[in-house]
Amino acid sequence: MKDKNVRKRLGGIFKICGCLDFAIFGLWGFILSLKTIGNVSGFAGVVIGFAVAPVTFVATPWYAGIMWSNWSPLLISYGGGIIGCLFFSIGVLIAGDQ
Repeated sequence: MKDKNVRKRLGGIFKICGCLDFAIFGLWGFILSLKTIGNVSGFAGVVIGFAVAPVTFVATPWYAGIMWSNWSPLLISYGGGIIGCLFFSIGVLIAGDQ
C-alpha cells in the first residue's frame, strides 16, 4: 500500500516536471520564433506569425537553422519538447497510469 503511494507521488513529480518543461521551453521557443520573424519581415510579419502560431512554431526554427546556421531555436523548441515528453512518459511508467 505504501509503495503504491510513493510510486504515485514520484510519478506525479515527473509528470509535473514534464508539463513545466513543455510550458517553459514552448514559450521560449515561440518567443524566439517571433523574434526571428521580426528580424526577417518586421512588425507585420510578427503579427501574422502570431496569428498563425502553429506554422510559426514549426517552420521558423528550421528557417533560422538552415538560413542563418543558428540552431538554438530548433534545439530549444524541439529538444525541450522531447525532454518534456520523456519526463512525462517516465512519470506515467512510474505511477502505473497505463
